[in-house]
Amino acid sequence: MEERTPMRSLERNTQPDAPVFQDHRVFPVWSGWDVLLLFLFTGLAALIFGSAGSAIRQFVLDRFSSLPLLHHPALEAVSLLVFQGLLDVIILLYIYFTITLKYDSPFWISIKWTGKDRKYLLIYWPVGVFLALTVVGLSAVLPSPQKPPIEEMLENPASALLFALLGVSIAPFVEELIFRGFIYPVVERRVGSLLAVVSTALLFTALHLGQLWGSWTGIILIFFVGITLSTARAKTDSLMPSFVIHLSYNSTLCLLFLIASAIKGFPA
Repeated sequence: MEERTPMRSLERNTQPDAPVFQDHRVFPVWSGWDVLLLFLFTGLAALIFGSAGSAIRQFVLDRFSSLPLLHHPALEAVSLLVFQGLLDVIILLYIYFTITLKYDSPFWISIKWTGKDRKYLLIYWPVGVFLALTVVGLSAVLPSPQKPPIEEMLENPASALLFALLGVSIAPFVEELIFRGFIYPVVERRVGSLLAVVSTALLFTALHLGQLWGSWTGIILIFFVGITLSTARAKTDSLMPSFVIHLSYNSTLCLLFLIASAIKGFPA
């Protein structure tokens, strides 16, 4: 009887592999119009949240004016921080649904969350620490004649702790998603990486102007931080490195502030 098993095996091995699906859409799948809509959405959301918050606060003050908590010196700062935290979450959801629903694209892959080199903590965490120490050192050498709003916000323990919590848990990811994950690739595709680095650093600086107003040193230093973060995004083609640097930077600043406050105490 003729043996056919080897031939059948050879036929099976020489069959072409099944085609692998590849998404050939241009990166990023979103466009400059989506970035413009993000700006408009953020402004509208800020207006709605701000108006609603003011109305609720006035209602509570009118009905419960005798409550000591409503006259706490940190109430305004805490209210602003809660407002910022809610706005960050809304922006995060807007970007997420724009990518996943409007363009039917996987979120983490679309924002280039990870790259080829996965040793991010080992490589980039010290960069954030060094960046924070540099900023603190230069701020001490070049103090501002006028106290910026962020320093007033940090004078009360309640607002300072909430600021530190948001600065570590929410701000690094949301800010990196906005500037280096969503805006940067659109600008890079249009005008190249150099202008994308500079423009996103400027937008990053503009976001922090309200906190640093009156301190030219602080404004220049936060622009330098933005340049560093955007450069990390450009050089690695991944969002994770700039996120790790940002998280390390914020964590180091918060830790230094809490240590200084524990030693010197908060203002009376």
